[in-house]
Amino acid sequence: MDIFTRNKFLVRIIVVLILLNLFSMAFLWYDKNERPAPGDRQPRKGKENSTQVLKDKLGLSRQQEEALLKLREEFNRREQEITGFIRAGRDSMNVLMFRPDTETTFLQQIARRVADNEYKMELLRIEQSQKLKNICTDEQLKEFQHLVNGIRDFFQPQNQPQNQPRKKKANQSPDF
Repeated sequence: MDIFTRNKFLVRIIVVLILLNLFSMAFLWYDKNERPAPGDRQPRKGKENSTQVLKDKLGLSRQQEEALLKLREEFNRREQEITGFIRAGRDSMNVLMFRPDTETTFLQQIARRVADNEYKMELLRIEQSQKLKNICTDEQLKEFQHLVNGIRDFFQPQNQPQNQPRKKKANQSPDF
């Protein structure tokens, strides 16, 4: 008797497992190729949506919308430049931090440069808001402030759903 005829059930299970393995490998390969690599930064998909939301909520004219887009592009370009400096400073600080021959004053200088770039980032945000004031009317600025406050309040910890432990039933034994 042939081994395959005696163990039809085992052969079928092996075939199903092989097919399942091939399917899962194909799925993982497809998923890997769909996502960008961690270092690849793609343009934000929501940029157009957020501009449309601002246009709708604030009632921006075509000229205001174009000025806002130009302002955002300039801000994003400068923000990425400063963020690159901050990231590079932090990376070099992390590399040097645990070397035995690294002087503390050198690390403090790198930390100061990182902090200076963070300060530049905040100044850039202030500059952007000043330019936004020149683009929008007083009514639009009030509505914009309302939108910003709503977003800020949404991301406050007390407004986030809490992961609360499930209540145990009276007859349930404790987890060990």
